[in-house]
Amino acid sequence: MDEEEPINVEPDDQAPLLGSKKATSSLTSWLLFSMLVAVCGGSFQFGWNTGVINAPSATIKEFFNETYHARYNVSMPAGELTLLWSVTVSVFPAGGIVGGSVSGVLADSLGRRGSMLVNNVLALVAAGCMGVSKYLASYEMIIVGRLLIGITCAISCALVPMYLTEISPISIRGACGVIHQLLIVCAILLADVFGMSEIMGSSDMWPILLALTAFPAVFQLLLLPFCPESPRYLLVAKGQRAKAAAALNKLRGTHDIDRELNEIMREFEEMQREPTVRWVDLVGQRQLRVPLVIALVIQMSQQLSGINAVTYYSNDIFGSAKFSPSHSTYATIGVGGVNLLMTVISIPLMDRLGRRTLHLAGLIGMTVFSVLLSLSLLFQDSVSWFPYASISGVVLFVVFFSIGPGSIPWFIMTEMIPMSARGKAVSLAVLTNFFCNFLVGLFFPILQESLGYYSFLVFASLLAVFSLFTYLKMPETKNKTVDQVLAVVLGTPQ
Repeated sequence: MDEEEPINVEPDDQAPLLGSKKATSSLTSWLLFSMLVAVCGGSFQFGWNTGVINAPSATIKEFFNETYHARYNVSMPAGELTLLWSVTVSVFPAGGIVGGSVSGVLADSLGRRGSMLVNNVLALVAAGCMGVSKYLASYEMIIVGRLLIGITCAISCALVPMYLTEISPISIRGACGVIHQLLIVCAILLADVFGMSEIMGSSDMWPILLALTAFPAVFQLLLLPFCPESPRYLLVAKGQRAKAAAALNKLRGTHDIDRELNEIMREFEEMQREPTVRWVDLVGQRQLRVPLVIALVIQMSQQLSGINAVTYYSNDIFGSAKFSPSHSTYATIGVGGVNLLMTVISIPLMDRLGRRTLHLAGLIGMTVFSVLLSLSLLFQDSVSWFPYASISGVVLFVVFFSIGPGSIPWFIMTEMIPMSARGKAVSLAVLTNFFCNFLVGLFFPILQESLGYYSFLVFASLLAVFSLFTYLKMPETKNKTVDQVLAVVLGTPQ
């Protein structure tokens, strides 16, 4: 640990308040700037690369076929094309599994800000691979680029929510945590729009479309050095007291940080008395195992909810309501807009209604509408208005996903796990999320082929289980410190 003089740091006069006059609970200009740089460079990256491959898929498949024909003078067999496209799509979450496994090590060794800076270098390499793929007549470069950007996005999904919750005042911590999901949803929507053939999804423009992922990386590389490192990381992980106070002064815009700094100091002192947390301790120590299991199940509830299945079927559902193919595409983009709108609405609700309430309400709502969606799709030929009920089911399913399960899993971990184990725990959480994403991408086509619209009932069953688990086990973390949350989880007196 670095030895430093006692904390005595003057406030940063360049950080005017944007919220209330009470600096310790308001949104200052430096806090807003730091959050925007983190999410625009990291969260946006994940959302963009989640959605960018979907709209121009037919055009990219044509490139695969043309490249294969140029190499071997025969057309690519249909089965091989399907397999190659499946690899192109699924290699993204596969890379995420790798990124999730190393994100904790990076967060603990390089810090939140330092790790994000290094991560952007890999994003630039990935963008270059995808951008030159057509010029080099190499579909392998797209696969390599998707793998590398998957690693990058998983690391971002670990670092950005961690950074947001650690730099935010406790009173608006939930709202700040939702910003990560907001930029993901915004990026997915923009990727869908830009991926249309009329814009950048054409045979000439799709390599540029994929390479645009370089822009958020460059944006963050240029601006992140001006953002303060997480004060909690500086003090608790590195023992740098004066630097932590200076960062906190900058973020809060005032010298009145004693109460918050003392709370971080208590965590630092407790960490000093305890041995270094090992991977095995996450399972062996009850005070770590219990909140970790809860956080991992919450991560699973996001990816195994069926949201990807609803997205997959959306064009077919709109087609069943007599929408033309082009109108179905616009309607699907409209559903993305609903997702974005509801995520915005959830921001003020997060610190008013609480995480547990919103996550439970979201899961229960998704359970109900996945059942109704399955029934309306199964009997849409028998009842004239059922196709329109299907559209309503899709929209309401997305609404309930957006108010809780879409955003809460990303930041709930940092509100339940002590700083000493946070890097390793968040790493496991992100790994779990991307592994479930990978499983859904791998097995959903099989489920769809064998069960058809009944597949939504499988997701409804999983959602019911997750709803029960949330009701019984998930604590409320609103306006609570980690110690207070652990007291509730473990059933110990505060």
